[in-house]
Amino acid sequence: MQFHAPFFPPSVPHTRSLEARIKEELIAQGLLDSEERPGQGGDLEDEVLAELQKRQAELKALIAHNRARKQELLRLAKEEMRKQELRQRVRVADNEVMEGFRRIMAARQKKRTPTKKEKDQAWKALKERESILKLLDG
Repeated sequence: MQFHAPFFPPSVPHTRSLEARIKEELIAQGLLDSEERPGQGGDLEDEVLAELQKRQAELKALIAHNRARKQELLRLAKEEMRKQELRQRVRVADNEVMEGFRRIMAARQKKRTPTKKEKDQAWKALKERESILKLLDG
């Protein structure tokens, strides 16, 4: 039983031994008679070759599908990582906003007007938080 390109290119080492092992396996499974010689089983060889080519085509389609799914999963994973980074930045911004709020409230409890610096820091923290949230939602 000889296989021809494209399934087993002649340049592949040990092609003959692989061919012999496949033949032994086919004989063991009862799909090939041990008496059949390479020239005698032309129809059987054609059937086997056709079946191998059919399975090879199915495998190629499956590989293409798996590759596409892998690329989609990679894209989704990168997107999720970006969102997690933005969520972490929102947590940091939340802490900055709370710190600014505490400073302003402490100033009011002491019956003094918050300084321009305190107000500016609070506004900056709020605006930064809002911009991060827009990125996260977008």
